[in-house]
Formats: sequence, C-alpha cells, structure tokens
Amino acid sequence: MADKLSRLEDLARLTRENSGDSRQKLLREVTDMFMKAPETLNQREVAYFGEIMGGMVNQVETMVRQHLSETISSVGNAPRDLVLSLANDELEVALPLLRESDVLQDDDLVKIARKQSQEHLKAIAQREKVGGRVTDVLVKKGDNTVLGTLADNSGAEFSRNGMETFLERAKDNGDLELSLAKRKDVPADLAQDLFLRVSDAMREQILSAHEALDDSQVDELLLEAEKWFAEQKGKGVLDQAEKFIVRKEKMGQLDNGLLLGLIRQDKIAEFIAGLGRLTNVNMDVVRQAVFDPSSEQLAIICKAAEIDHDVFTEIIYCINLNETTEEKDMDALVGVYQRIDAKMAQRALRFLRTRLKLQNQGPADNL
Repeated sequence: MADKLSRLEDLARLTRENSGDSRQKLLREVTDMFMKAPETLNQREVAYFGEIMGGMVNQVETMVRQHLSETISSVGNAPRDLVLSLANDELEVALPLLRESDVLQDDDLVKIARKQSQEHLKAIAQREKVGGRVTDVLVKKGDNTVLGTLADNSGAEFSRNGMETFLERAKDNGDLELSLAKRKDVPADLAQDLFLRVSDAMREQILSAHEALDDSQVDELLLEAEKWFAEQKGKGVLDQAEKFIVRKEKMGQLDNGLLLGLIRQDKIAEFIAGLGRLTNVNMDVVRQAVFDPSSEQLAIICKAAEIDHDVFTEIIYCINLNETTEEKDMDALVGVYQRIDAKMAQRALRFLRTRLKLQNQGPADNL
C-alpha cells in the first residue's frame, strides 16, 4: 500500500497540469489504481483516492465523468463525496450511480429526487430496492413515466401515505392503475377500491397475471353462512333480509331463480344479501354495484354467479325503473354481458378474496 500511496502523491502533484488531456489521463490512471482492490482499502486510503479524483472530476469532459461513474457504481466503499458529486451531475453521468450505488443512502436519494430532473427520478425508481421515504418523494414529484417505473419495481416499498398518493395520481390513467393492481403490497382496502376502478379489459389482464393462484387458498375463504353475514357488519345479529337468505341457503333454494324473484318483488335488501352470499362478496360491494347507474360492477358479480343473460337483463331493467340510465347504455351493457367470460368474472372475485387472504390484512371473507 505504501507504493500505491507514493504513486498517488506523484499523481496529486501532477494535477497542477493545465492540459485537459493530462487531467483526463491522470483521472483514468487514479481510477484504475483504486479499482485494483478497493475492498482492501481502509477509510483513510479511500478518502485519499476520493480527494484526488474529486479534485479533477469537474475539470474533465462528460464522457470521462460518465466512465468514472460507471466504474465505481458497483463499489460499496467508493468515496462518498465523489459519488454524491457524480450522482448530482447531468443524467449521463449520474445514471449508473442512481441505479446501482449502495453508497447512496435514502437521505441522499431524497435530496437528489427533490431537486433533479424527471430522468434522475426515473433512475432512482429503477433501483433494486427503493425505500418508503424515497418513494414518498417520487410519487409526489415524478411524472407518469417515473410512477410507471416505480409501480413495476417489485423492490419498491411504499408507506401508506405514499400508496394513497400514488392511487390518487393514477386515477384515469389505465396503465398506472393496471400496474398498481398487479402489486401484492397494496393495502387490502385500497386494493379493493382500485380493482373496482379498473375496466373489464384490465381486470382480464390482472387475472391473467395471477393464473397460478392456488384453489385451496380460495377454499379456505368459505365460512358458515351465519358467521359470514355477522362478520359483514361486525355484529352477531342478522337482519331480516340476511336471515331470509340464510334459511333459503340451508334449504338449497339460494339460486338465480330466487334472485330474479326477489328483484321482481322489489326486495332489494334480500336481493343484495342473496347475491352477496351466492358469490361470497362483501355486501357493501354488492350494494354499491346495485346502485351504481353504470351497472358495470353488477355485471361482473352476476356473471360470476353464472346468471343467465335474460335474467341479468331483467334484473338491470328492474333496478333501472327510475330510468337513471339511458336506454342505449342499457342495451350496450346487455351486449357486453354476453361477451364477459364467466370464468374470468369468477377469477376476478377470487383474485380479490385471495389477495386479502395473502396480505393478512384481516378476515379475507370480509371482502
């Protein structure tokens, strides 16, 4: 090591050279010396290398700084001040360090993200691990490209606040919503809201990405009817509509025909309880679907229950007696219902229930 330091002393003296070519040559030579065995250097030696390289780095061309950045990006004990300087440089120079350097800590990345360009932010979002404090800044300042990169990065961690901000910013952006829906770390309540937001086409893509779900995980979600209904509202007493459905289920009469009869008789509460129990979907979700003028969510739930096309048509026309939905929209919905695959709709509901189960965010049957 004494010979190496002696050589560095000579190089340090030569940094007084005014020639740009000389400085570039010297910087490359010092870098090569450092990279021979950086893991063997002690803190004082690393600092000395950093001082020499840092003294020249701002006096050389971009291409040389870029080469230096690429060279030291994978070195865990690279000179910290040098790394920070290069990470705040123009994009071509900063990119390797922002993506890979372990020298950069969350505090460093937060400061860089707050003041640098969207391209710098995207590079940070591509890191193998991105901490929650860093993603908090990225989701606030980043553009859609940064957000998409972050959503696709399984190594990115999100705080609750960060995820809520992300979901808000993703509204009306199908690609971002789809990327978020595929993540396994979305809190259960936010995942449900997100799933209800995305279009049918996106649901199909989401489900295609989760074909490997174990059926046994779904089977574990089933409980006795009384317990299931009680847990829906966190109480031990069932209301009259729920008791009616429990009796019908025990008698083997809970089917599509019963649901059609209920809706014809304008027994909305019983219809909601019956459809919720038949599909094992939270009654608040079913209620929201029933009273949603678009009826899109109701179509998915009914298709999952394999309700006949004609029965579904009558159901939505009965619900729409106050004519809140235009005729052309009703006809369009009926047409779409024919094209929805029952298995796809069933996987849609199964996907949500299983996600809640796997995330251990409370009883999955409370979906």
